[in-house]
Amino acid sequence: MEQRPILPKPARPTHLDFPSGRAGRGLECSILSIASSVGVVIRAKNEARHIGDALAAIFDPAALRPRHVVVVDSGSTDGTQDIVRVFPTTLVQIRPEEFTYGFALNLGCAQVDAEIVATISAHSLPTNPDWLRHLIEPFRTARVAGVYGRQIPRANATILERAGMRLTGVLSDAPRLLATRPLFSNANGAFRRSLWLEHPFDEAVGGAEDIAWVRSMQERGYVIAYQPTAAVYHSHGEPLIKHLRRASRDVPTVIGNVLHLGSGGRLAKPARADPVTRPAPD
Repeated sequence: MEQRPILPKPARPTHLDFPSGRAGRGLECSILSIASSVGVVIRAKNEARHIGDALAAIFDPAALRPRHVVVVDSGSTDGTQDIVRVFPTTLVQIRPEEFTYGFALNLGCAQVDAEIVATISAHSLPTNPDWLRHLIEPFRTARVAGVYGRQIPRANATILERAGMRLTGVLSDAPRLLATRPLFSNANGAFRRSLWLEHPFDEAVGGAEDIAWVRSMQERGYVIAYQPTAAVYHSHGEPLIKHLRRASRDVPTVIGNVLHLGSGGRLAKPARADPVTRPAPD
């Protein structure tokens, strides 16, 4: 059994990544209560080993109960769908050949009727029942478009995986607000659905659709919050070849958005037409 670390208490951000002249503008404008509606979207394929634990944590009686929980499954063959059906969820099924990270997430968001959409990997496990409460807390600030939480590597995490997590800051215990650095993770994150309707996730990129999205939000003047108290256990523990293959899908989008090239920063029309909100296949 994995030992659960002692997590830090909620704190005010200690690092403010604002360009000159923007610091503090609108930050005290509170437009969201902690009781605001929130839904959860999970993307899954062959996650029978972990998804039951993740859903059990989300529906823990001590946890903040989400208004909706949507699981988008892209062709599981290991019993994942049967596990999902045990819980009060909406199961959306797509064919494996239809899958992109952006498309699956957009399809899940289209099924959620809530102000905030939280996303969590099927193999991520909240560390305590307050995970969702902490994750949505920064939305009290009007200019926060998205929030991402801390990730604690499981025992199976590889050296490369731990290095990547450290590089992206998801191991940090210090909260911060980011106005220029496009950092985020849909493995443990949340965003305003109203902004998603204006700018859905890019369905064409091979990976890092979350990085492309937050860059577009930052260019519009919004900030992204990192909330270390909203922590999950998360790692893949995959062989080197598989890790490199997955990283190769993310790198072009990450580099492009860090350098303000390629995907991201393109304002889209409200997501009300094919393919973003089309029904799932029968």
